[in-house]
Amino acid sequence: MSGAATSEWADFILDEFSFSAFPPGSRVLDVGCGSGDQLRMLRQAGLDAIGVEPRRELVDSLVAEGYDVRQGVAEQLPFDDASCDGLICKVVVPYTDERKAVAEWARVLRPGSVARVSYHGAGYYVRYVVDGPGALLRIYGLRALVNTWWYAATEQRLPGFIGDTLYQSTKRLSRYYREFGLELERAAPAPLYRRKPVFIYHELRRLPTPAR
Repeated sequence: MSGAATSEWADFILDEFSFSAFPPGSRVLDVGCGSGDQLRMLRQAGLDAIGVEPRRELVDSLVAEGYDVRQGVAEQLPFDDASCDGLICKVVVPYTDERKAVAEWARVLRPGSVARVSYHGAGYYVRYVVDGPGALLRIYGLRALVNTWWYAATEQRLPGFIGDTLYQSTKRLSRYYREFGLELERAAPAPLYRRKPVFIYHELRRLPTPAR
């Protein structure tokens, strides 16, 4: 999120959920690293920070800073199997094929390693519908909700831009975790909007073998 967007959602962000709580020297992958804010945080924490980002110009900028960043997408990470000691992913999954993204986390993580991730919950889009501001944001929130309801019922997105965004739920995510050998160790409690989670914070551990 940009600084302005972050301030807009500040009351719902769980600041005490750390995205850098890994053993010193761990090789930690930031999925969807953007302009590199989290990579810098990881490096400052004494971690070997690596990243993946689809936008070429951002990749080139971070490589020039000395980071190991590859161009790629969450659904097909350009890293070897079991090559990472940890992983972070901050509200990237809503814009991906969520099942494939979770499968890739499990593939690149070493057994016993940890992922610290966040998602948009239903409250994120309900807030847009109720508060806007403006008709465009209300429509954006509504189409994200409708698309997710359709996806939950059919496992198919609605066509075109209407289907470009999903909110996540712990129930649906837990199915992916079980399928791909990830264990939900902690779901951190976060502020709600109209009784719905705005952001979802999960700490996951990679099991030795997939629990299918």
